[in-house]
Amino acid sequence: MAAEAEIEDRGERWLVVGAGPSGLSVALALRTAGVAFDAVEADRQPGGMWNFDNPGSAIYETAHFISSASRSGWADLPMPDHYPDYPRWWEIRDYIRAYAAHHDLGRHYEFDTRVEMALPVGDAPDERWEVALTDGRRRCYRGVVACPGFQRVPRIPSYPGSFAGETRHSQTYKRVDELRDQRVLVVGAGNSGVDIAVDAAVAAERAVISVRRGYWFFPKLIGGVPLDHFGINTVSSQERLAEFLALHVGDVTRTGFGAPDHPPLTHHPILNDQVLHHLSHGDLIWRPEIARFDGRRVHFVDGSSDEVDLILWATGYRDEMPFINTEHCRISSTDADNDLFLWMFHRRYPHLCVLGPANLAAGGYWGLSAAADLIANHVRDEQTRPERWQRFRALIESPEPDLTGGYSYCEREGHLNYVNAAALDAYSIELATEFGFDALGFPADYEPPDVIDIDDWLNHPRPVERPPHGSLTPRAYDPLELIANTQQRTPPSPNSESRAFGAP
Repeated sequence: MAAEAEIEDRGERWLVVGAGPSGLSVALALRTAGVAFDAVEADRQPGGMWNFDNPGSAIYETAHFISSASRSGWADLPMPDHYPDYPRWWEIRDYIRAYAAHHDLGRHYEFDTRVEMALPVGDAPDERWEVALTDGRRRCYRGVVACPGFQRVPRIPSYPGSFAGETRHSQTYKRVDELRDQRVLVVGAGNSGVDIAVDAAVAAERAVISVRRGYWFFPKLIGGVPLDHFGINTVSSQERLAEFLALHVGDVTRTGFGAPDHPPLTHHPILNDQVLHHLSHGDLIWRPEIARFDGRRVHFVDGSSDEVDLILWATGYRDEMPFINTEHCRISSTDADNDLFLWMFHRRYPHLCVLGPANLAAGGYWGLSAAADLIANHVRDEQTRPERWQRFRALIESPEPDLTGGYSYCEREGHLNYVNAAALDAYSIELATEFGFDALGFPADYEPPDVIDIDDWLNHPRPVERPPHGSLTPRAYDPLELIANTQQRTPPSPNSESRAFGAP
């Protein structure tokens, strides 16, 4: 039996796990704060889920960003001005890598390095985290900031009967060719589900989408202006938002889709115009929830049925981290069982922070940068300002603030981490001001973009124009050139050339 690897003591350093947008934001904030840290990434380059070939990535060839390029970037390096309103997956990948290059963040990372397990060791103030890596190395860190992405552990439902065709989760879907000459059933109507259903409507022999309930669909463009230029998180009520959608989308039941039984924004908004187009043209068929399987025939609760060759479960993901047992970090829980304050700071383990599980109707990486600053300030305070650290810890261990913004949100698994983006932004600013936190990765002179007031528009309907972008105004540059220039001037990682950012 092989001897167990010796544990390397890195007890005065923190570990950042992941080189997606969250991990990169944390790495920059910690470095600016002067906190000693290491960083690891399972893939060969930065990009997280946007690396198409990253094991476990849910990205497919037809994937696009669902928030606009001019409102979604980091404030200190907005997206390029030549990007379309809704960038394609490889443009987002290149942008993330360009951001890492711009700040020379790759030199902090060991790439091709996956965390297999992270366990708490000891109690506060001596709490440490023991980490096991895929190559057998073991380390002990002062703390961990986990940013692994939260589209990793698929959720797959079960129904009576036995299905004789192929079934798999949408996480495995990559290309339209996989659907050709197949009778395809997509189960679920999240943003990935409706995207795949649209692909099936174009390529499959027959395309069916099954959902348990009706949903609100948000148009990507309203009067030629991207949806995130409108204040959907600040409208006075969900009823007013429903009125706004009724004007711009209409009655979705006319396309064959079920009627929503909940207010808009009860859960994550579905941004897709094409699914309604294909439903209205008969290229896509709507069905309610599955009742049972019988060979290749799928029976639905309304008595209808379809012969199906392939089922794609677009049924979401569990709010879990593959390398931390749920007993140590309960993410999708309520009240006293919820381990994460602001979905970031662990209530029971002061040396575990998480960035990424909060679900909100906004897609800006600038928001991740602001959250990373809160984490980095708090981590640094334990050594440099222990009194302020204790005051913030007391807040972390207190009840969660109301971050609904007055909206009603779905209270069931998979939606319990949904918050109002405007309410979260306001509360984060309030915290940073109250505790005197420094601006680290997030620019101190950040100017928020203007948004179109939906209540005002409903009171005075008129043609709309794109409002100013503030600090998120796109810039003229080529992400690939930025990456190439950084690779030329940055020496390889000391760990090995194969793990250096940009290695083939």
